[in-house]
Amino acid sequence: MQSVAKLGRSLAAALALSVIAAAPSAAGAVDGAVRAVVSSGESARVIMQFTTAAERDDAFNRLLDRGAAVRAVDTEAGPGLVVFGSASTFAPEIGRARHVSLDAGVRVLGATPARDTSARRSNGIGQAPATIAPSRNGIAVAIVDSGIAPHADLPLSRIRAYKDFVNGGRLPVDHCGHGPHVAGIVAGNGAMSNGLYAGIAPAADIVALRVLGDDCTGNTSDVIDALEWIARNHVAYKIKVVNLSLGHGVLESIFTDPLVQAVERLSRKGIAIVTAAGNRGQDPANDDPPGYGGVGVPCNAPSAICVGSLDTQGTPQISDDRVSDSSSRGPTRFDLLAKPDLVAPGVNIVSLAARGSRLFNEFPHLRVAGARGPDYFTLSGTSMASPAVAGAAALLLRDNRGLSVHALKIALQFTARLLPQTDVLAQGAGALNITGARTLADAINPNVPLGANWIRHRLTAQNQDAAGNTIAWSRRIIYGDRFVQPRFAEMRLFRWSDDLVWAYDVLAGQIDWANQSGDNIVWGNDDNIVWGNDDNIVWGNDDNIVWGNDDNIVWGN
Repeated sequence: MQSVAKLGRSLAAALALSVIAAAPSAAGAVDGAVRAVVSSGESARVIMQFTTAAERDDAFNRLLDRGAAVRAVDTEAGPGLVVFGSASTFAPEIGRARHVSLDAGVRVLGATPARDTSARRSNGIGQAPATIAPSRNGIAVAIVDSGIAPHADLPLSRIRAYKDFVNGGRLPVDHCGHGPHVAGIVAGNGAMSNGLYAGIAPAADIVALRVLGDDCTGNTSDVIDALEWIARNHVAYKIKVVNLSLGHGVLESIFTDPLVQAVERLSRKGIAIVTAAGNRGQDPANDDPPGYGGVGVPCNAPSAICVGSLDTQGTPQISDDRVSDSSSRGPTRFDLLAKPDLVAPGVNIVSLAARGSRLFNEFPHLRVAGARGPDYFTLSGTSMASPAVAGAAALLLRDNRGLSVHALKIALQFTARLLPQTDVLAQGAGALNITGARTLADAINPNVPLGANWIRHRLTAQNQDAAGNTIAWSRRIIYGDRFVQPRFAEMRLFRWSDDLVWAYDVLAGQIDWANQSGDNIVWGNDDNIVWGNDDNIVWGNDDNIVWGNDDNIVWGN
């Protein structure tokens, strides 16, 4: 066995308490992907961050003179540029920039089912009545994806806002077909199926932000723009949860990755960011056992709620549940954090169809009948697991509006159901247990003094699910690269506050519990997470998973 402490890593010791990268990077710092592009002389899209607007503006003009396509951006992290051009056009500016990252291509993290889809069950909890009336005063869930197509289960009246970061369109559209499926898992009301295919939180409204094009792919810079838009508008639209069922491979540390940084900034505003772990658990070219280290960006963000895929085998029994082979495992590249945080159903999930979209047209055998024809569609992957947790998060925040983002994560992890003979890097804290999570969240009193017990009444660490199964809670809290002792789930600690990065002190190597009132967690010998029975973290020659070039999703053969 090998603990994370023995794996060794070098992380910035000067980490600020409330931000991952408090100190600016050294001038000219670049990720490995940018160095490879410069070395090859190829063209690429890059994100350049600058210390001052004047430096950014001067670089803007020089890049234009060299023939590059340039877009200026202003984020909470400071001024920047998104540049597209040959390496010769942007390489001279690298030394003047604070940091340069590849504007990596992002793609959806859903795939077509790998087995027969004749046996299906609802992805919701029970059967939601088709007449359910959402409250316009309730919270909204932002879906950052390929867009939205109004549907009888999710009509235009429940789309609180729409913003297109791909081509600036004003009308809600989705030519890919992924966004409506994701949104339906969160908040579809099951109108066309008599509640059978209702989402997890059918009373929630949606804010749809389009960052993926007709081919279901997009750019990191557009995702960052969408998160910055949420940062400016979350109060107006009552956005408390964001779902990101997209991503790319890890190219640099969390301390410099611009998308991770954007997620962390938004999390510190009290917004839960739920992300898909990715589908790189198994080499699509063979049937080898799942590999480790495939969790992507932005699931590697410490404060994000990273969700892997659970295969329920299409049965109500829980004894046959297992983590999908395709679901990406931890640890995270470079930083070696334990991810995912938990798993949720992600195989053969039926949700909203976008008629005329790419997925709808290319895979007619995945269409599912509703009251008006093929109203639904079946997809699999962590893209489908993530919105199940996002919907659960919406329910928890509706039950207890005072929950911090980190208290929400504790409720989801602590009540999760452990899968037997499954390691923590595959299942995280376990399988989503909505009933248990709501029970714990409702019992938390966030207004007690720091160090005090914040559980209002005695709880039994188990519950019955909708199918009558008895669910024993995992009593796990995964904190960076280790477990927190279960008793600290009962306490209001300053570490559970919104304005801190999750596991900030673990990342900085500065754990000092004794000086904090009521916060003196002592890590036992068994608190560090063990990386699998054979320590078989599979890194390729370039510290990448050995299969696939770029999070390639196989849409079915």
